[in-house]
Amino acid sequence: MSEMTITTAVDINSHATEAWDLFGEGFADWANWAPGIDASKLEGELAEGVVRVNETASLGTVRQTLARFNRESRALAYEMTSELPPLFSKLRNDWEIVDLGDGRCRLQGRALFQLTEQAEPMRDKLQGKMGMTLEVFANAFRDTVQAAHA
Repeated sequence: MSEMTITTAVDINSHATEAWDLFGEGFADWANWAPGIDASKLEGELAEGVVRVNETASLGTVRQTLARFNRESRALAYEMTSELPPLFSKLRNDWEIVDLGDGRCRLQGRALFQLTEQAEPMRDKLQGKMGMTLEVFANAFRDTVQAAHA
């Protein structure tokens, strides 16, 4: 098995605290804005270790464990180790809202995919597909935050 890393960044015309309210404090409610997530709920209180259950049309029920949650640095990470597409054995997404000043911020992410042996010949295609998926996700977040604080 090998790893594949994809980075994502999008600048947002909104204060970092406002973006964090939707992204971090609203971790349970991503279905309200994230493409592909039809419903989401937490199995417990919002804190490291809590499991979020997402319902998606493409993958069905997906369980994600909140591996990092830091309000001060506006950073979170979640992992998936089950209910993954068959080409991945593990997935971790690390996200941070960076304050750029002047009422602007940046959502930046790093996704780490552990590929199965079958996936290795398709690495380039998977990297492109997952990169586009993460870009669509980040842009949807940006558009939602900016519309809410326009």
